[in-house]
Parts: sequence; structure tokens; C-alpha cells
Amino acid sequence: MDSSTGVKVSIVLPAYNAEMFVGDAVNSVLSQTCEDWELIVIDDGSNDGTSEVVSGFNDARIKLIRQPNAGVSTARNRGLRAARGGYITFLDADDLLPPDALKIRAEFLDGNPDVDIVNGSVQIEAGVSGKITSLYRPDVHRQKLFDRLVRMDPAVFFGVCYMLRRACVREHVFPPGQTHAEDITFFLEVAHDEDISYAAVDSVVYRYRVAPHSAMANLDGIESGYMSLLRAAENMHRIGPQQMSYLRRRISSILLKSWLRRGNVWKAIRVVLTVHGRWWNARHE
Repeated sequence: MDSSTGVKVSIVLPAYNAEMFVGDAVNSVLSQTCEDWELIVIDDGSNDGTSEVVSGFNDARIKLIRQPNAGVSTARNRGLRAARGGYITFLDADDLLPPDALKIRAEFLDGNPDVDIVNGSVQIEAGVSGKITSLYRPDVHRQKLFDRLVRMDPAVFFGVCYMLRRACVREHVFPPGQTHAEDITFFLEVAHDEDISYAAVDSVVYRYRVAPHSAMANLDGIESGYMSLLRAAENMHRIGPQQMSYLRRRISSILLKSWLRRGNVWKAIRVVLTVHGRWWNARHE
């Protein structure tokens, strides 16, 4: 184990108005073949029965924290502060962990002390139906993570499904108030400051359920999140001019195509001007 705390894995689960599905998420943790865990559920100011559902589970390993609504980043940060495990991973309230998800990754980190963070395959499903729509498979080659994350390379990043050593988190936090791209912003800053080493397992370690209420449906929020990511990257001294230029083009392309798919040509043009206007201003300051 990576810590003397007596807990191998801390799972941080933020929940907001998740009464209808958080019970499934908790049950997927209770079904883990690795039993040495703590589940920290942060009820982020829900006004439904989220807390009551979580409180209904009679297991001392499940810890419920209630806070006024402050957003997913602040909720995850609250969970990070409470975490005692040697390893940390995340679970969203509407997603699930396959039974071996903790065991496979924790054993990998146990046996590979040179690896700081481990990725895995993700099964993508249509809502609560369980119908599999696609399968994400990561790059399994060992490498430093930072350069790949700067490129927003999907081969090494799929949301919050990493498991990492708590020692690498230190005082890093998810950007408060940021509700989209907050995960890649957090991991990019950790990778930048801690120079962490990446690896992956091929096994499915996460079941990602795409639902109509998904945060990814909010394109204005997505744009705001990517712009926050861009501002954070501009303050990272290890990012060179070429890397920064590539990141701007990547973000610009993602947002341009997203707005065009929505049929909003004006917002598509505006976002390109905004991203490249930041580039122009940075070059001429």
C-alpha cells in the first residue's frame, strides 16, 4: 500500500440532485473485489433525496459530506481534503465502476512504484439502459503525462477515471467555479508540477453513462471551461510556444465544430476570434 493510513483507495464522488442514480453508483463500489476502500460522497447542496439515499447504506466505509451548492470542482476538492487513502480515484454520481476496477488499478500501482497515475478502458453506455455504445481504450505505454495532456490527447485522457497516488495530489485542487474541462485542468496542473509518470491497463475500469442531463450538453459551459483551461495553461512555465499554439488550435477547433453542429455560426466565429485574439495579445504584450 502507498500509505500508512490503513485505507488503500479513496473514491471521491460528487453528487447534485442525484437521487435517481446515486444508489447505483454506491452499489457498484460495494460490489468491488477490492474491499480496502473508503467512499466519500459530497452532496453538493442537493434539494432532492440524494443524502437520504446515501445515508441508507449501512457501511462504515461510506462517508457522506453535505455542503451548500458550490459546483463539482468545489465538491471534489472537499472530497480530496477528506481522503485518507494511499490511492485516489473519482466516480461521478451517474456512472458505475466494474467489479474489478479498484483491484486492477491498485494492484498495478502496488507493483509499479515508478508509475504515479494509471488509466484504463471505459465502457460508454446509453443512459441507465446499460446499452454499450462504444469502448474507449487508452494508450498503455509508460510515459510522462504532461506533454500528452498539453495536446489534449484522448489516448491518455478520458475524464476523471484515473487512479493516482495521493502523494502526487499534494495541495492541488480542481479550479473552483469551473464546471467543464475542470478535470483536464486539474490533471494538467498536477502533471506540470509533479512531473508524474503515466501508464494504463487495458481492462475496463469505468462505466460512463451518457444521459440527457449530462453536463456535456451545456455548450456555453463547455466553452467557458475550455477558456479557463487555456488561461491556466498560459501560466505554466513548462509549456513552450509551439505547445501553446497547438493547444489554442485544438481548443479553437473543438469549440468551432461544436457550435457549428448546433447551427450557431456567430458563436463559432466568435470563439475562434476569442481564442486567437488571446494568442495575438500574448505575442504583443
